[in-house]
Amino acid sequence: MTRALEKVAAFVLVDPQTVIYKSITELADEAESSEASVIRFCRELGYQGFQNFKLALAHELATFQQPATNAPGDMVQELVETARMALEETERLLDRDVIERVSALLLAARRIEIFGVAASAITAQYLEYKLARLGIQAHIPRDSHLATMASATASPDDLYILVSSSGSTIDTLRVAESAHARGANVVAITNRTKSPLAAICDFKLLASSPETPLTGGAFPSKISQLLIVDTLANTITKLDPARLETIKETAESVSDRNI
Repeated sequence: MTRALEKVAAFVLVDPQTVIYKSITELADEAESSEASVIRFCRELGYQGFQNFKLALAHELATFQQPATNAPGDMVQELVETARMALEETERLLDRDVIERVSALLLAARRIEIFGVAASAITAQYLEYKLARLGIQAHIPRDSHLATMASATASPDDLYILVSSSGSTIDTLRVAESAHARGANVVAITNRTKSPLAAICDFKLLASSPETPLTGGAFPSKISQLLIVDTLANTITKLDPARLETIKETAESVSDRNI
C-alpha cells in the first residue's frame, strides 16, 4: 500500500468498531488521509466502495462479538436505556440558536420541501405532520426524481430540509446540492457531524446515535431525530403564539373521525 493507504489501514486495525459508525469524511480526517485514499483503500481490498467495506466489517464484527453475559436481558429495559442516552446526547448536540433560526425560516419560507430516503423518510413524514398541525404546508416528493426536479426550481425564498442519518445518501445529496446552488436555505437533520450533506447545508441539526450498515433505522437514531422535529414545532409556537390556536383548529377538523 501507499503511505496514504497505510494510514487508513492502521486506523481501521486499531479500532475497527468505531469505523463502522463513521462517514467517509470522518474516517479520512481522523486517519489524516483523504476521501479518495479511503475509497482506494476499500478497492484495494476488493470492495466496490466505502459502504460495501463497512457492511463487510460490521458483519464480521457482529459474527465474532461475544455477549457480555449468558443471562437473558430485559429487551424493553435495554431499549429504554439506549433511547434515554440518545435523547440526552442529542440535547447536548443541539444548537439552540440554529433551532430558532430554522424555526423562523419555517415560518417565513415561500415553499418548504422535505426529503429523506428509506428510514429517514419516516422522520420527514413526521415533520410534515407536525407542520400541518401548525398550519404550515410542506411538501414531500414521492421519489428521488421528483425531489431532484423540485430542487431544480428552488429559489432563495424556499427552505429545504433533508433528513439523512449517514449524511451520505446520494439521492439526498443531489437534492441538497441542487437547492443550495439556487440559493435556497438548506437544512440537514443528520446523525453525522462530518459528512457530505453536513458540508453542503447552511444549517445542521445533529441527532445522536449514528447507525451502522447493519442497524439502519435503529430506534435510538430515529427517536433522536423525532426529538429535533418536536423541538422545531415547539419553537415555532414560541415565535408565533397564534399557532397554538391553529393546533386547536386542526385538531377540531378531524375530531369527528374518532368514535
